[in-house]
Amino acid sequence: MQHKILLLETARKLAEQHHFDGPALRQAIPYLEEFAGKKIVLKIGGSILHNTSLLPPLISDIVFLKRLDINVIIIHGGAKQVDARMQQLGLQPEKIGGLRVSPREVLELAHEVFIEISQSIKDGIDACGYTGVILDRDSDIVRARQKKIELHYVGEPTHVNTARLRQLAVDEIPIIPAVTASQVTGEPGFNVNADEVASAVASELQAEKLILMTDVDGVQDANGSVISTLTPAEVKGLIDANVIRNGMLPKVQACLLPLEHGVHKSHIIRGDADSFINEILTDSGVGTQFVKPA
Repeated sequence: MQHKILLLETARKLAEQHHFDGPALRQAIPYLEEFAGKKIVLKIGGSILHNTSLLPPLISDIVFLKRLDINVIIIHGGAKQVDARMQQLGLQPEKIGGLRVSPREVLELAHEVFIEISQSIKDGIDACGYTGVILDRDSDIVRARQKKIELHYVGEPTHVNTARLRQLAVDEIPIIPAVTASQVTGEPGFNVNADEVASAVASELQAEKLILMTDVDGVQDANGSVISTLTPAEVKGLIDANVIRNGMLPKVQACLLPLEHGVHKSHIIRGDADSFINEILTDSGVGTQFVKPA
């Protein structure tokens, strides 16, 4: 009975915040029940990280879900913020193949910027009555190895400490910035693409869902329309046809990997205040979901 009351209270609050009407609310309640006790890996990116008005409503949603034992693991980067900080310091960002060249100075700068972002997320969670836990490179939650020597301290994930994530207290919400530890003792760590970190965490946790927030609505077809659902075979066809290309390609690959490790669905959605809840609690969703064929 207590859970039902909490479920209805939470659904009403979500409905008020997102203007759900009666039919939408009836859709949301079964999803809230289905996801209870499960984990959702959410990579925060896109405009939500640099528009200060968008982050608090998202944090509020994450806390609403936590009240129902729906556990969101937050992962983030902050490439635009790092670019801005480098420019302030008179440093010119350099990229190879779309990846930031990260000598030690840039690695430490990224770590500093990411921790500031983590702290702002934590402050929002704490203000809602829960505890944000920042799991940075010192926590050894994610380890990585060097991706390419010419990129210096740019890495790719090799290990996720899932035991540490499972030991969190019931009121704790983890926040993982995308500067990770190294798999080699004594190295300072690596600047890792946040999508790759999220993909690795979701895979190792066998999460219910992986959700990547970005600057676009989802994967588009050749005519520019968002595709609501894709299978791995359909993705391959779109890659072969050069429809999925450039910056969308690594995001799609990050979404497909967890499907091979027990994750039920991956999603790409636009990073705004409503997209997260609308994607997971409505039948139609708002972005692109990736599923394995039944």
